[in-house]
Amino acid sequence: MEQVTEGFANSVSIADVVDAQLGQHPALDTMCVMNCQTKQRIIPNSSVSILDNEAFTGQVMLLVRTPDVDDPLDGTILSETPARISKFFSDKKRRFEFQFQIKLKKVPEGPLFLGCELEHQIKCGTITKAMENLLLTMVRRINPGFHYSWGPEPSKKDYASGTYEKTHLSFPVEASMDRIIVSKPGETPPELGYELFESNESVKRRRKMGAGSVVWNLEDTYTMCLWSAYCDWILWKSLNVPGMAPFSLCRVTGQQPIYLSVYEVTGTTPAEYRKKRPPHYRKNLNVYTRLEFSNQDHTSGGLAETVLRRSKVIAGLEQQSLPDTDSVDSDFETASRISHITS
Repeated sequence: MEQVTEGFANSVSIADVVDAQLGQHPALDTMCVMNCQTKQRIIPNSSVSILDNEAFTGQVMLLVRTPDVDDPLDGTILSETPARISKFFSDKKRRFEFQFQIKLKKVPEGPLFLGCELEHQIKCGTITKAMENLLLTMVRRINPGFHYSWGPEPSKKDYASGTYEKTHLSFPVEASMDRIIVSKPGETPPELGYELFESNESVKRRRKMGAGSVVWNLEDTYTMCLWSAYCDWILWKSLNVPGMAPFSLCRVTGQQPIYLSVYEVTGTTPAEYRKKRPPHYRKNLNVYTRLEFSNQDHTSGGLAETVLRRSKVIAGLEQQSLPDTDSVDSDFETASRISHITS
């Protein structure tokens, strides 16, 4: 069955989240990124967040383009790190860059994939689906390792056994990352939050070979990044696609959050996988890291809705003085007073 590793949960208070948001562009408040393992929020353009699971330990830093980059009249005053990241994007077209730095705890036996998935099946018209299938077929021709599934509704039997695929598209990690830098023991790995450099020859080699182009081991440190000029998480739109007008991501995903994950397909080697191209059944996946992306103006459900709502209640309690429980006569009366505050 699918395994989602339970990395250690860092103790992050509401005050920590608020501190990370200070000095940020207010437009970032519309988007929310949650670590599905720890159920903690990751604030873009702030500092690194820890990743720790059965496969690797490391950190992630999310860089997101904010409106001030393109609007000279935007008068938002940013703190040091957000201001530096805005400058980072100023000469680039990319809308985001996600940077990861990891050290493996075990060497993967199966192929590794970077996946973008939904929790529920999407419904679209015949013409729209035909166009999307055409685009996906074109992507597969350019990227031989590309895999996707519409995630047909599984039967109860298939769901119970894990013999089904969610709606998703995925690429081999080695070929999909825009940069991969391997630091040997004794070398200083690149610092996250800054430009990452890899030679053009190395990038071309990875894109051509895919799985097998990176030697995974327990000694080296791997620094990777993924970027795109076609997806804006703040606006929740796809844009800059040649020949297409900008459109809301909701046209494709509905109001669902989007999940970005790194997973291993088990029960096969990279060489065997290339020959057979098996489906990515949930029972055969080890999901090591999963991040939820949502937008308060365009999505509903998911961790963001439940966790952040609870945080708001707790934050409200912290700003109020609780009743003096020594002056009441019973637990019931104490509970009644607290209930009055939270209602």
